[in-house]
Amino acid sequence: MFWQTPDVAVKPEIELACWAVVETDKGERHLVGIDLATGAGQVSSAIEAFDARAMEFRTASGRRYRMCEAANLADDARYAWDRWATFNGVQSWRDVTKEYESAMAAFLARP
Repeated sequence: MFWQTPDVAVKPEIELACWAVVETDKGERHLVGIDLATGAGQVSSAIEAFDARAMEFRTASGRRYRMCEAANLADDARYAWDRWATFNGVQSWRDVTKEYESAMAAFLARP
């Protein structure tokens, strides 16, 4: 599929820009954004852990995602999410990015 990312062993970390956190009707949360290395829309596997001090997420695949800038979902990322959600049978979802905004602001304000 067009959103397929190399195996975690090959690409264990992704720097994500223009991102959002979405929660599906199944209660899973996923990162959606632009992979800075490729410029492509990216959807993560389900989020398992969040480190606010490093502004880093770990997902079910074992991959780490580092957030590189304030959240503002890009069109290419939204397109990737829409395709991923349809393919994976997501019936509904909601944007929960606001829950992470204070952590991002603190991260960006660090000296």
